Amino acid sequence: MSKKRAPARAAPRQARAQATVSAILDATVLVLDREGLDAATTTRIAEVAGVSIGSLYQYFAHRDAILTALQEREFERATAMMQDVLAAGNLARSPRETVTAVVRGLAGLYATAPGLHRVLAIEGLRVAAAERVHAFDTRVIEIIELFLRASDAPLRRKNTQAAAFVAFQAVRATMLATLLERPPGLAEDDIVEEIVDLVLRYLVDGAPEP
Repeated sequence: MSKKRAPARAAPRQARAQATVSAILDATVLVLDREGLDAATTTRIAEVAGVSIGSLYQYFAHRDAILTALQEREFERATAMMQDVLAAGNLARSPRETVTAVVRGLAGLYATAPGLHRVLAIEGLRVAAAERVHAFDTRVIEIIELFLRASDAPLRRKNTQAAAFVAFQAVRATMLATLLERPPGLAEDDIVEEIVDLVLRYLVDGAPEP
C-alpha cells in the first residue's frame, strides 16, 4: 500500500484511544469547515483536537490517512441512513415520500460538514483505496435495488439493478455539483425538489406532480 493510502496506524481498542481518534477526526472536520484544506496540517489538527502531535501520529501516519478515516465514517453514516429509509417497514410510503427522505438524508449529511465533503469530493478518490469506494457504491446500489424489487409502485424501469445504479449516480453527481458550485441564491430546498422530481420521473410510471 502506498504512503498516500496508508490507514490509521493503530486500531483504537481502548476507550481512551477511541476518544483520541474521535477528537482528531472531529478536529479535522472543524478545521476544514472553518479554515480550509490548506490550514488542515497535522500540527493544526492536533492543536484543535487538544492532543500532542505524537498522539496524532500514533494513529495516523499523515493527513491523508485522517481523510481516509473520515471518508470511511461518512460511508458508514450514508449507508446507515439508506438502510433506515429504504427498510422493508417503509414500503407503505409513497414513492415521493421515500425519494424525498433519501435526498434530504444525503443533503443533511453534507450540511453537517460541508467543508469536509467538499474536500472529499475533490480528494476522496486520491486518498481512498478504490476497492473501498467501490464497496460502498455496490452496497448502496444493492439497498436501492432490493427496495425497488419489493415496492408495489408502478416502476417504469424493468432492469432494477440498472435503475438503482443510474438513480444513485444521478443523485450523487447532482448533490456533489451542488456542494461545489451551487449558483448564488439557489436554495437547497429548490435543489432537493428538482432532484426528487428527476428521480420520480425516471423510476415511477405516472409520477404525480409535487
